[in-house]
Amino acid sequence: MKRNNGGRRKKSDGRDRTWNAASWRVTASWDSRPDRPAVRTTSDRKARDRMVREWSADGAYVIVEEAEGFGWRTLREVNGAELVAAADRSARDEAEAAARDARHRADYDRQALVHQAAAADQAAAEHDDLAALMRRPPIARQATGQSTARHITGSQR
Repeated sequence: MKRNNGGRRKKSDGRDRTWNAASWRVTASWDSRPDRPAVRTTSDRKARDRMVREWSADGAYVIVEEAEGFGWRTLREVNGAELVAAADRSARDEAEAAARDARHRADYDRQALVHQAAAADQAAAEHDDLAALMRRPPIARQATGQSTARHITGSQR
């Protein structure tokens, strides 16, 4: 007799029982040990990509192949030694650029200090000139005979 479970379909358990036809073979070989390459077969795409990243970062020459019927088809090849050398070159270039920027920044700071000192000297000289002008005695004007100062403050205008 068939059981009635209220018209609901039973959920499947989380285990996948289907055969996955998509599988990849990742082969890595290093210059230091060319006779012992690492070969791994996986059906997990993320594991495949992780292996490629890690082995190429170690300087290996990595070949990724896909299962095709009774053989393998090459998807891509990654030259890890070349990538490591390029990364070293770019790191060295970045370090040189940082040192060059630090030298330029130091030169700019030195020039700014020189300009600030010159501006301070000019302001002090101008202040001294104005102070000497303010200390001059009043002079008599010809037309009126009045005694006025050479300078005029805001309240005397």
